[in-house]
This record gives sequence, structure tokens and C-alpha cells, in this order.
Amino acid sequence: MIALPASLLALAFAAVGVSAWLLGRHMGDRRTVRLPRDYYVGLDHLINDRFDHAVEVFARMAEAGDAAEIQFALGSLFRRRGEVDRAIGVHTRLREQGDAGLRAKATFALALDYLSAGLMDRAELLFQELAASSEYRHTALDQLLRIYEAQGDWHNALQTLQALPTHVQSERGRIAAHYLCELAEQALAQGETERARSLLRQARARARDLPRAQMLAARIAESGGARAEALEAYLQILAAHPALTIEIIPRALALAEAGQQTDVLAALWVRLQRCGEINPRQQAWLLASALPPAQLQLLAAAQEPQAAPAIEAYSLALLLKRLGDGGGRYQCAECGLLSAGWYWRCPKCRTWDSMRPAAFKWDVGPEPPAAQARPTMRHARDEARNLG
Repeated sequence: MIALPASLLALAFAAVGVSAWLLGRHMGDRRTVRLPRDYYVGLDHLINDRFDHAVEVFARMAEAGDAAEIQFALGSLFRRRGEVDRAIGVHTRLREQGDAGLRAKATFALALDYLSAGLMDRAELLFQELAASSEYRHTALDQLLRIYEAQGDWHNALQTLQALPTHVQSERGRIAAHYLCELAEQALAQGETERARSLLRQARARARDLPRAQMLAARIAESGGARAEALEAYLQILAAHPALTIEIIPRALALAEAGQQTDVLAALWVRLQRCGEINPRQQAWLLASALPPAQLQLLAAAQEPQAAPAIEAYSLALLLKRLGDGGGRYQCAECGLLSAGWYWRCPKCRTWDSMRPAAFKWDVGPEPPAAQARPTMRHARDEARNLG
């Protein structure tokens, strides 16, 4: 075996290193993408929200070449500007002329165009086509859910949700329960009580503590003549979900009046106090919104002087009656929408179970001392008169 000098070995390693560096630099230069200047100009317009100028630049580039990415960027700009017809034209051409990879991407963009234009049936067909692919399946199913919710097609919405991966279904179990409750309400409207009960059992299997399912069960008991069972169900919902106080109390009072029960006001008050989730001032606001002043006066007189919230609710009720209920009883916890009525899903942001009584948002500060927290009925009337 021939032994080489150390200096020669070092020189050989250095030569190999230099050669590798030169080769890498040459290949790196070949991989460098040299974008035209207009691309950066258009990107600058986009970053600074100058959409009109960006459209002009990308349209000029699209005419000069046939780069698919530029075409997609141009179509998205058209959609954002509200020029949906032009966006549809761009994405239709890409779908018809592109290869398989571009065709799927163009189909998705075209479906978004139809959705933006309100053409739900066309968007639905394209999303159903994409749901069969591996790349766009999850996103397409989510868009189909959005379409079916907007159309009130709860049966297809439930089937689409069940086509999502198992872990996603588990995360959205409460939403599936709402779909089943929507179907149960439709069954009740058609007189199919047994089918409604079956749907409610499925809803509770997905979300055991869903108050909507409990309220529907109470309605079924009420319609079947089981007034005592329905009243107890409403009282249990009130204690577990005080956010529904304004909706539940009128139903419970109507049941008590039909059954000639005189102690229901006291029972309502006890259940509301037991929940422990709201402070006395919020209790007063809920009572003032749910009860007429005459019944509040009876409640306050029965509880005086131990229950200041009942007395404060009486003065609030008188004030609300004078001023009128302005329409801000509820507020969405997600988008802040104020609403006079209750919705299981916010009409604006489409979030389920996000509506809360507006009083829950109040920063009421520290409670007054006990000695000052016991206004008399005369003081409540005077206060309401002064505020009015």
C-alpha cells in the first residue's frame, strides 16, 4: 500500500471542498426564480390595500404570459373587489385548460366565487366534487356545512358533519346536537312527537348538558299535558343555565297559572339564587326583564327585607316599562351583536351558544354594604319615578 504525504492529502480535500462549493453555487443560481418587476409592484399594492392598482398590474401580467399563479391571484382580487363575474371567468378558464393539479385548485376557487355570488346550488355541486378528493376534502366539507346551515338543511348538515374525521366529530359534538334539535323542532311542528323524542335522545348522547334539548323535552311534556313535569324541568334549567332566565320564567308562569300553583314565584327565585353564577344586581336585571311589575311587587314584598335584588328588580321593571325595552337584552359573546330576542346561533357571526344576557357583560363593581343593600318598597318606587 502506497503512503501519501500529509500535505498532498490536505490539498486533495481542499480541492474537493472547493469543487463542491462551486457546484452548489451553480445549482443554486439555476434554482433561483427571477420574478418580473411588475410582480413586486403588484405585491406592494396588495400590502397597502390598493386593490385597483394591483388588479391593473396583475391583469397586465396575465395578458403578457400564461402563469397560472398570476391568474389565480387575479381571480382572487376580482372576488375581493366584488367583481365575481370576472373571477368566475378566470377560474373557469383555468379549470378547463389546466392540468389535474391546477384543475382541483381552480375548482375550489370557482366554488368560492359561486358562494360569494350567492349561487349556493352551483357552489354545492363543486364542493361535493372536491369532497371526493384527498387534498380538498376537509375544506370542502366545511364549506358544505356552511351552505347547509344557511339553507336550514339540517339533515344534510348532520350527514356532512359525520363524514368529517372522528376527532373533528368529537370536537363538534355540541354542533351536531344542535342539528338534531333543529330536526326535533321540525318534527314537533309536524306533529311527530315520537320522532322528536328519538332525535332529542341522540342530541343528549352528543351533548348531555345542552339546555336546548332540555327545553324541547319540557315543551314535549307540556304539550302532552304533564304540566308538573314540564314545570320542574323548567326550574332545573333555570338553576343550571341562568342565561335562559328571560325565556324560561314566562313559560313557567304560564304553566303555574294553568295548574293553579301559587308558589311558583318563590320557587323561581330560590332556583335563580342557587345557581351561584350571577351576582345580585344581575339577578335583579333578569327578573326585571322577565316579570311584569305587579308580580315583581309580590315577590319583593314576600322577600323583604332579606332579598334586595327582588326589590331592586321592581324599580328596574318600572323604569323599563316607562322607557320601553330598547332591544338590548342579549349580546353575542363572539361578535358583540345586541339582540332583543334569544338565538341559539348568532345571526351575525353564526356561532352556536354565544348569546348571553347583556347584564352578564356588566362590570358591577363591589356590592354595597348589607345595611345599604335593603331598599324598601317605597324607596324602590321613588327611585323608579326619579329615574323615569
